[in-house]
Amino acid sequence: MNAPLIWLHEEALRITHPVFRAAPVDTKAIYIWDDTFLRRANYSLKRLVFIYETLCELPVDIIQGDTMSVICELKPSELCVPAAHNPLLIERISRVASAFKVTHVADDVFAYIEGTADTKRFFQYWNKAEKTAFHYNGGADAQRG
Repeated sequence: MNAPLIWLHEEALRITHPVFRAAPVDTKAIYIWDDTFLRRANYSLKRLVFIYETLCELPVDIIQGDTMSVICELKPSELCVPAAHNPLLIERISRVASAFKVTHVADDVFAYIEGTADTKRFFQYWNKAEKTAFHYNGGADAQRG
């Protein structure tokens, strides 16, 4: 069995993502450029360029091919994967998790909001979120303290 891998996806394209802290030291990070998935996700050319340029700035190997085929070829002992919100990504990760050990790594909290947040309108959400946004732990410690 090979070493563990970090499998990045487009919702977690930053070096500060907790997946890099959760994985064992010197764990190789990969991004699978799966043309079929990207077409299905219907990303614009601008978005694809953004994803590619961002990947070029990260310590990650970009591998082109079918997701399942690439992972089967690499035979990782474990995959550390950032938690996803996009249903297509969740489906893709679940498919891989049926054959490999996958550890989902949650993202850091962005903002602490008491009660429920109305996410239908951005400014209604932002008026509640801006007080704690960008603070450590989303400002949850200060709100509770």
